[in-house]
Amino acid sequence: MPNRSVAPEATAVARPNLPQPKEIMLGNIPLTVVNQGLQPLVLFEIAVPVGRWEEPSPGLAFYLFKMLTEGTKSKSSEQIAEAFDFFGSHLEVTPTLDGVSIKLYTLNKFFPALLELLVEMLTESVFPEGEFNTLKQIRIEQVRQQHAKNNAFANLKFREMLFGKEHPYGLLMDVEMVEKVTYQDLLHFKNALLTAPRLFISGLVTDEEIGAIERFFGNVGFHASQPVNNHPLETTSYLEVTREDSTQASIRLGKVMIDRTHPDIHLLKITNELLGGFFGSRLMKNIREKKGLTYGIHSSLVHLQNASYWTISSEILREKTELAHQEILKEISRLKSETPTAEEFKMVVNYMKGKFLNSFDSPFSSHEMIKGLKQAGLTEQYFYNFLDTLDTVQPENLCEMATQYFGEDDLIFLKVV
Repeated sequence: MPNRSVAPEATAVARPNLPQPKEIMLGNIPLTVVNQGLQPLVLFEIAVPVGRWEEPSPGLAFYLFKMLTEGTKSKSSEQIAEAFDFFGSHLEVTPTLDGVSIKLYTLNKFFPALLELLVEMLTESVFPEGEFNTLKQIRIEQVRQQHAKNNAFANLKFREMLFGKEHPYGLLMDVEMVEKVTYQDLLHFKNALLTAPRLFISGLVTDEEIGAIERFFGNVGFHASQPVNNHPLETTSYLEVTREDSTQASIRLGKVMIDRTHPDIHLLKITNELLGGFFGSRLMKNIREKKGLTYGIHSSLVHLQNASYWTISSEILREKTELAHQEILKEISRLKSETPTAEEFKMVVNYMKGKFLNSFDSPFSSHEMIKGLKQAGLTEQYFYNFLDTLDTVQPENLCEMATQYFGEDDLIFLKVV
């Protein structure tokens, strides 16, 4: 019986054998296959590049794809829901800024039948007006709740400060915008359902599942996505939003940052992790543990399809926001000048190696990692370059990255109190 009072011996993380995706072209539709796992279960995803950049009116993609389950020419919404329930399957439709994700979780033996239903939903949806009006009221309440909560509102407002009010990533949806969307707008936009997607399937994938995808999706008349227009950035460097009855403040700091194709991206990820990317980071040790100003503070690199940004976020005692702001700037400055100790450096590198390996510990987590890679136009070499950087990075490299990318001159600061 193991002695649980003694920690297991730590060993170096070996170079892993990562899942090797297979690429298949179905006409002009790319299918990525991640064959991993032993259970007869698959995740099939349709990633449609219709989001904020392609919408003629803000929020139309949300309505269009959320209404897929509301009925087709031959099936009611109840019949569609019953079909997924009968097969013990789950359908998940998630609109994002850059597109819409349609995920189907199902057992292999039910996959062909549900795939046929999915194609019917994409090609024969009828968009009942009553369901649209119901969905619109739900959306209005969601927007109201987002604006009522400091932390949710701060995330939206911070993107507006980063990109500008007219930019697709900066546009801040409000109730008035939601109310302006009409049923006719939806009907005029319905052809966007057949925008050529990227397809992904993971789990125990056999020739039978691939054959079903080819059979049902190979003849759908998908059309190419529309080219998007460039939008200039209009940043706001500082903003304070005051609200009544607020006991806690939400603060956000950051800037537009390099994307995943930049040669410095892996070094920058390690630098960000040390600053505020995990529980043992410098920001957590100072702002949370030493100063007691917050329950948590986090810094992260956010990668969207057409831009990337860096952000530090926290919920702070209202009367301590200025102190928190100064301490954050102090930690950024310290990272530029103070080389990490050997123990600190080893901890962050080992943590990131373990976290990376955990990202591939199941077929569905591998699915997410590889999907992000493919949508960014990168190859699997990106993952191995990251591991190589973790093996070769030196403590002084992190100071260099902080000096180069975490300058305060163009740092954007938002305070919602």
